[in-house]
Amino acid sequence: MASLQSKAVKGVAALGVGKGVSRLISFANTIFLARILSPDDYGLMAMAMVVCGFITFFNEIGLGSAIIQREKITNNQLNGSFSVALIASITLYGLTYVVSPFVGEFYNNLQISEMLRWLSISFVFGGLSTVSIALISKNMQFKALAGIEFVTVVVQALVTLGFALTGYKAWSLVYGYVVSQFVRMVLVIWVARWLPTQFGEFKAALVLMKFGLTVTYSRLTWYCYSNAATFIIGKVSGEKQLGLYSMAGTLATLPTTHITSLVGQVTSSAFSKLQNNLTELNKLLNGFSAGIAMINFPILAGMAVTAPELVPILLGTQWLPIIVPMQIFCITGFIRTVSPLLTQALTFAGKANITAKYTTLCAFIIPSTVFIGVLWKGIEGVAMLSLIAYSILMCALLLLCKKHIKMDIKTYLSEFTAPLLASLVMSCAVLMCKTILVNHLNILLLFIVEVVVGIITYLFWLIYVQTRGLHQLKKVLKDMGISQHKLSRWPFNRINNAM
Repeated sequence: MASLQSKAVKGVAALGVGKGVSRLISFANTIFLARILSPDDYGLMAMAMVVCGFITFFNEIGLGSAIIQREKITNNQLNGSFSVALIASITLYGLTYVVSPFVGEFYNNLQISEMLRWLSISFVFGGLSTVSIALISKNMQFKALAGIEFVTVVVQALVTLGFALTGYKAWSLVYGYVVSQFVRMVLVIWVARWLPTQFGEFKAALVLMKFGLTVTYSRLTWYCYSNAATFIIGKVSGEKQLGLYSMAGTLATLPTTHITSLVGQVTSSAFSKLQNNLTELNKLLNGFSAGIAMINFPILAGMAVTAPELVPILLGTQWLPIIVPMQIFCITGFIRTVSPLLTQALTFAGKANITAKYTTLCAFIIPSTVFIGVLWKGIEGVAMLSLIAYSILMCALLLLCKKHIKMDIKTYLSEFTAPLLASLVMSCAVLMCKTILVNHLNILLLFIVEVVVGIITYLFWLIYVQTRGLHQLKKVLKDMGISQHKLSRWPFNRINNAM
């Protein structure tokens, strides 16, 4: 267990460096694009992507997850999986091309039809790389994954920005996405060093498809409820309101979602290896959940309290209507940033059917709250009711984990005490600073002071007041291979060295 956890932590570190740089580039590109493109452009892309993203889940029918989860895999099964994924991807591309005009008519905008036809080319790229990306994850080649992520993001940023500057508007987002997915496919196949030796072998893939279909169902229902707002707001309120909503969600989740995602890429392999040892699985789950919270909670809290300054500085005054929805999204993020690890633990512990039942419940509750919210109070109403819905669903998920993977809910929740309290104290300090200085500094200086005060307060609280978080951080660094000599220095010299 110790070596597996250490390897997983090192994997997160490797992915973290690569993805951290990638997300900085992506974030900077988003800011530049927000000043070039309009909310309508983002709304059009969101409408097309919600359909494209849904269809993508049928691309490999969960075969990638099945390859990762299965302890032993044969080359015949890999050949069969490749064949199934390729046939599925080509079929989906053809179907999407045919039905795209109906999507355009549904949204009363035929431009979406053409955008969808271009975006669906990425289905074929995904089918060709299904087995390769699964093997990279299964073999825990996390440095390679980080490199692929970095190159893909850089390519997408450069292509999108180039087209946007030359006046392609919403189409710049389309071209950037398609080109980046092609580059990703090439890199994945090259890194995996695996090619099919025979086309067919469908019978060998059947044993994987049973697990894969259950995973696919869970992912589809997850996608439906996660993107319900895009579908409903786009239809009820139009592309401008959808563009505002989409930007609010993007800005609120961009710094944190990918931290959760990179941890998930690592833990999927680790959970599958511990599926017969639930005690150790829960220890790993608790440790990584605490680590995510230590990073994400202060970011979310900081973005929520500084949103009135952050939005106009980064995006301009045309985006002021997203401030309140963004603040609510940040609060919801405290739940959404840790819940994916719970569903992943269930899935890769062999309880994919339980995950499917949970996502079915979500697929009923979330769209209902979105529809009621948009009719009640527009995008702010959607944000408020979604916060309530996700809180209720989190309670249900914890009960499922208690029953099926023997989770101790009290122990799990205790992992969040330190980062949650530190984030609350930090938020109070920033709000106090804002109240005192708002009439004395311009908006940029005020924002800078708020950020500095927030960082200092958060670190001070964890180092000098509530040291449990420091214990957690020391353990993570130790698993990463940091020497005991270095871990005896400040600030770790303030806590007991015994772990």
